[in-house]
This record gives sequence, C-alpha cells and structure tokens, in this order.
Amino acid sequence: MDKEIIVMVIMLALIISTAISEGLKHYFRMKKITKADIKLDELELLRKQNRHLEDRVQTLEKIVTDSSYDLKQQINAL
Repeated sequence: MDKEIIVMVIMLALIISTAISEGLKHYFRMKKITKADIKLDELELLRKQNRHLEDRVQTLEKIVTDSSYDLKQQINAL
C-alpha cells in the first residue's frame, strides 16, 4: 500500500508540474505577442508623425520660397 501511495504522489506531481509549465509557456508566449504589438503600434505612430512633419516642412518651404514672402521681408526691413 505504501508503494501505491508513493506512485500516486509521483504521478500527481508530474501532472501538476506539466500543467504549470504549459501554463507558463502560454503566459510568456502571450506576453511576447503583446510586446511585439506595442512595438508595431509605436512604429506606426512614428511613421504618421514623420509624414505630418514632412507635410509641414513642405508647406513652410512653399511659404519661404514664395516671392511675396520675400517682398514682405524687404518692406519690413525698411
């Protein structure tokens, strides 16, 4: 009877340790996916900000290179 109890305890320990290890694998796998998604979201946000800044720079270049802007600067200088 003692051998049966020992075998049952060993089997129970194996089952519990397997369940815990599988649960941890799943948890860490989901954690990696979340981090990757965050990095992709950050990258997309940076791309949008970059496009916005490029548009603003183009607008400013148009304003500064416009001949009427230069005329205003010359008038203000007088």
